Amino acid sequence: MGRKKEAVENLIVALNAVLPMFLMIGLGCLARVWKMISDTAVRQMNSLCFRMFMSVMLFYNVYSSDLRAALNWKLIAFCCGGIFAEFFVGMALIPRLEKSAPARGVMLQAFFRTNVVLLGVSMTTSLFGADQIGEIVILSAVVVPLINILSVIALEMYQEGQASARRMAKGVVTNPLVIAASIGIFMAATGLRLPGILDSAAHSIGTAATPMALVLLGASLDFSKFGNSLRSALICLAERLAISPAIMITIAVLAGFRGVPLAGVMLVFACPVAVASFTMAVELGGDSDLAGEVVLLTTGLSCFTLFLWILLLKNLGLF
Repeated sequence: MGRKKEAVENLIVALNAVLPMFLMIGLGCLARVWKMISDTAVRQMNSLCFRMFMSVMLFYNVYSSDLRAALNWKLIAFCCGGIFAEFFVGMALIPRLEKSAPARGVMLQAFFRTNVVLLGVSMTTSLFGADQIGEIVILSAVVVPLINILSVIALEMYQEGQASARRMAKGVVTNPLVIAASIGIFMAATGLRLPGILDSAAHSIGTAATPMALVLLGASLDFSKFGNSLRSALICLAERLAISPAIMITIAVLAGFRGVPLAGVMLVFACPVAVASFTMAVELGGDSDLAGEVVLLTTGLSCFTLFLWILLLKNLGLF
């Protein structure tokens, strides 16, 4: 009886961690189906959300964290090493699987571009409480710039013509999330504080970022284009939601990760491909149709795969 009760409680925890976010994505899908928002408006709002709301959210989460208490070098090193491994494995495999250069860049980006900045804090809060998010915030502040740097390199590598180091550098230093994380780390490390009014405004904008981004993610999913590049999208889906998380979570467990740090590993390697990957593919000449399909597939199916990962790790007593 006790085991059954524990299993039911774990099921409820897993559902509470996943369902609210995917209900918001579903709300965005309905807004698209009911034509409450146009494609043009969705693109404009996605740009606003990415460049302003999510950047402010990342900045404020880092800025308001206790770096000394939340800094987990083992977790950061493990996740960064895993992201580099995904990048180099993708570089070796993708040219053998895909002939189109613009599609290769998108596939390589999908191998490592996780949506941890959007789902990380909210899912950790659901699983462990708001007072346990520090390690995930600092992890996000490190891996998000790394992912954005590698994404620029991935897409530039397979552009028509020769890759431009200057374009790569410009893409990195002008990326809003890289800038936001850098400023947040600097202010948290130096103890600089925002004036009360600015602090309150930044907090409000950051709080609005996740629901806004999730609804827009749902509104961005264009089912009419589904299937145009299905083989390549399925390869990315398998790597992003099954192969990579299975390998990295297993290694993390064997390395002694438990609780919040193990959740951090799960979020980095089992979350869907970030919707910003589509925007970056458009801007840098990647295959935008494939990028949209990868976001659609990984986002839709991650509702089930994340639920299963959380339920498994809870039942094994690792969370």
